[in-house]
Amino acid sequence: MGSYRSAPLFAALFGVLVITSFPATVRGESGVGVQELIEQSGPTEEQQAVQFNKGLISYDHGDYTRAFEFWLPLAQTDDLAAMRNVALLLKEGKGVEKDPERALYFFERAGRAGLVSAQVNAAFMYLNGEGTPQDYKTASFWFHAAAVAGVPAARYNLAVMYEKGLGVERDPARALAWYALAARVGHETALERLTQLVPSLPGPPPPSEEDAGLSLTAPPPPPAEIDTMEGPAP
Repeated sequence: MGSYRSAPLFAALFGVLVITSFPATVRGESGVGVQELIEQSGPTEEQQAVQFNKGLISYDHGDYTRAFEFWLPLAQTDDLAAMRNVALLLKEGKGVEKDPERALYFFERAGRAGLVSAQVNAAFMYLNGEGTPQDYKTASFWFHAAAVAGVPAARYNLAVMYEKGLGVERDPARALAWYALAARVGHETALERLTQLVPSLPGPPPPSEEDAGLSLTAPPPPPAEIDTMEGPAP
């Protein structure tokens, strides 16, 4: 997992608890609003970073329970990296009871906020039916989000889905385009797939029989398979 990335706190979630802690006269006396008091009562970015890194240290030492305890409060306040880490622990049952459905919740929450690695994780959970019934259409949605962001495996898998018509309308042209984009960023299987597909594509119209014999194209290759590599652990 990369370095700590902070995310904005949604202090309103704690509004009821915090508001009752301050007298109603505080605003009038000090000129400080309730929102400012709520924000001041929460942990600073530096404190969050320290807590996140303690989770990383615990994870690296194999203490997954402790890592989960450090990351869960951050995940609940919309720290994107913490959300994905918590989801991975829940998905694999490390340091906490295995709970794919809850893992998917955190993957999607982080994915909707723009965390590309979580988008890939969510795509694979829908693809494999983990924590949810298998859903190729939603899997293709998350693969597309990550593919646009440039993830090689997402581009390749989206190409496979277009080639086979999984969750999307079958579209060989789009499949070829996504294979090409995946190969451009270093996905070796996508490059191999291109070398298989291109010879089988129809070429220009053949010349007339008077000029030459009919040209032939190679037979189509067997269907491609999904790349099952989701990405690195924390």
